[in-house]
Amino acid sequence: MASNAKLQVRTVVHLADCGPDADPVPEVSAKQHLMQAAEGDKDAAQRAWSEVGLPEDGSVTARRLASAFALLPDGEAT
Repeated sequence: MASNAKLQVRTVVHLADCGPDADPVPEVSAKQHLMQAAEGDKDAAQRAWSEVGLPEDGSVTARRLASAFALLPDGEAT
């Protein structure tokens, strides 16, 4: 179509906000992300994990994981 100047193309984009992600985060991934956000401080990561009341095994919700990020020393959620 680019080679023919008589043809015109229009693009329509539809964006929908489906709200917060409700899919569970696997335990291993959640712990890795929390440890990375704690910059390798295992004690801080474990403390944040337990203070939020996250389970020792099994998946967690993104919202509860974000609460654990907020308890890290720098208090930033990543």
